Amino acid sequence: MEHKKKIEMELKFIYNSNQLKEREALAYIKSLDKHVINELDVHKMNITESQLADLARKLDVEVAGLLDEEKEYYQDNLKGKDLSENDILGIIASHPEVLKTPIVSSHESATFVGSSYDFNNIDLEFSSNKGELSNPDEKDN
Repeated sequence: MEHKKKIEMELKFIYNSNQLKEREALAYIKSLDKHVINELDVHKMNITESQLADLARKLDVEVAGLLDEEKEYYQDNLKGKDLSENDILGIIASHPEVLKTPIVSSHESATFVGSSYDFNNIDLEFSSNKGELSNPDEKDN
């Protein structure tokens, strides 16, 4: 019974292990020991176009919002180009270093993580959304 109380929710942590701050954020979220954390290291594992489209939906952003405009690949190859959603999904799947990370994702929603300190707010956000809508008049789509 204590184990169920301790683990409230399963979260996916999407990150790039080539980035020190993202490895530190992973260590921090694992240390919180409040949730089951599944890692997706985009440097080592492929992420599909359908996973990326679902991630954009959970983040409530356009597919272009998944692009990290600060990355060298974006600056050298994508900046200023008019790309379709399918083009962007294909580019991120082929060049995952251009995906804006880290991201914490639950079954229904996701959020970009700015720093390890964001986890306190993220934890509250995911916990408050668990099983109910924040506005009782809101419809679940």
